[in-house]
Amino acid sequence: MPTIETFRRIVDPADCDMLGHMNISRYFACVSDAGLGLMTAFGLGQDQISGGRRQAFAVVHFDTTFHKEVLPGDWIYIRSGLTEIGNRSCTIRHVMHRATDDVLLFEATAKAVLMDLDTRRATIVDEGLRAAMGPFIIDA
Repeated sequence: MPTIETFRRIVDPADCDMLGHMNISRYFACVSDAGLGLMTAFGLGQDQISGGRRQAFAVVHFDTTFHKEVLPGDWIYIRSGLTEIGNRSCTIRHVMHRATDDVLLFEATAKAVLMDLDTRRATIVDEGLRAAMGPFIIDA
């Protein structure tokens, strides 16, 4: 399956730092929201996080590459997918583009563990969840 769009917005001047481009903290806020979008797509939405399964993926490692500056007024979007599903973790790939010309802006690969929100410990990706995640596997 190809990646799916998990995030889209216009960059506000308040997202930018004194250098005039989007602050690094905002990139991570964007990919955090994109991660929630991807989790929702495979069945771990707010209903399952706050009730239901009481599980969510929590990022434990990020690798990022900044390709171009993101400026106030840029319309950006992120497409996401999974490159790997492990026993207790998954690897998520996020790619940010500028919507007006599809220029590559930013890439992030995140290793995330499935966390039991009651015990605050990593837990097993059961067969039902693995099956729901399967269609979101992409080529890295």
